[in-house]
Amino acid sequence: MFLSLILRALRTVDPRLLLKFGWNFGMKNLVAVEKFKRRIKRGEYFPPFLQISILNSCNLHCQGCWVDVDGPPHRLDLAAMNRLIGEAKRHGNAFFGILGGEPFLHPELFDILAAHPDCYFQVFTNGQAITEQTAKKLRALGNVTPLVSIEGSGVVSDERRGSHGVFDKSMRGLENCLRERLITGVATSVCQTNIDDLLSEKWLRELIRLGAHYVWYYTYRPVGGRSNPQLALSQEQLVRVRRFISEMRANYHAFVSSLE
Repeated sequence: MFLSLILRALRTVDPRLLLKFGWNFGMKNLVAVEKFKRRIKRGEYFPPFLQISILNSCNLHCQGCWVDVDGPPHRLDLAAMNRLIGEAKRHGNAFFGILGGEPFLHPELFDILAAHPDCYFQVFTNGQAITEQTAKKLRALGNVTPLVSIEGSGVVSDERRGSHGVFDKSMRGLENCLRERLITGVATSVCQTNIDDLLSEKWLRELIRLGAHYVWYYTYRPVGGRSNPQLALSQEQLVRVRRFISEMRANYHAFVSSLE
């Protein structure tokens, strides 16, 4: 499976981006983890990579989102991010997850990414702000993988995310990334209303046809201002998610994983 995944990446990703990924994410992450292990032995606790929420603004209003998009707006500016990332790099870190809100609404996002060409960033996004021009900028940077959140198709997606035409707009952003030959992933928060649509071989085949390189499945948690406990999965459905992921890893040329 991993050989097939590598071969598909070689066919579908800009070679310069693969080199950046292999060095900034691959080799440097191995070093970061080893340094982390040595810190633990000394009783020092600093993680080998960080997930950073850079703002709470978003163009959507999703059920179960932990970010308070209705609260007072706040964001980490370029200077604050440079200090944070700089401190992490002094500990040997090179990989950072960038979250929001919606990170592409941050006016200094590209300045942050460009300021650290020696790092690798995974940007969690709903994809709607990724225009053709935005995707070209990401390709020029070379140190970013967008992870596009797809929470259902059609009506389900609109209901989950509090807007209209959400699925088509997110898919358009996804396709812009893939057209620019970026390393691109898709994330789904699995809940009662989307489990049958998106926890399926049909959906995975479509993502692979489009060119997605990895797929993350989350289990829905009812948190935030629009929490909805009725969407949470049962114990049987949680087992179904784990079983599906295990089976798909063996059968498809994409990295399928979960965060619970």
